[in-house]
Amino acid sequence: MLEVIRTAPATDLPRLLGELEEVRTTALARLSAPVPARVPSDRSGEDVLDVDAAACYIGMSAKWLYRHYTIIPHVRIGFGTKPRLKFRRRDLDAWLEDHRIKHKH
Repeated sequence: MLEVIRTAPATDLPRLLGELEEVRTTALARLSAPVPARVPSDRSGEDVLDVDAAACYIGMSAKWLYRHYTIIPHVRIGFGTKPRLKFRRRDLDAWLEDHRIKHKH
């Protein structure tokens, strides 16, 4: 990566700096996010996360996820005013990819 920066034309540097910043912030988010102690799986063997683990996984607070869960694929377990929400890791990955801001080259 360093060699690319050293040899890139000056006109490419703003784009490359943007990409580096994205790498930096992604790495910092991963380093600061606690890893859930145990990740249960559903019957198919997929990782299923509760609200706290899912919020941590996407880098948001549990409060934010409770407010916005309807825009993210989820499983609702139970009825009434306090159903349990579960999230599949692959659904969160797909949602994050769909909402990623792509830099124009």
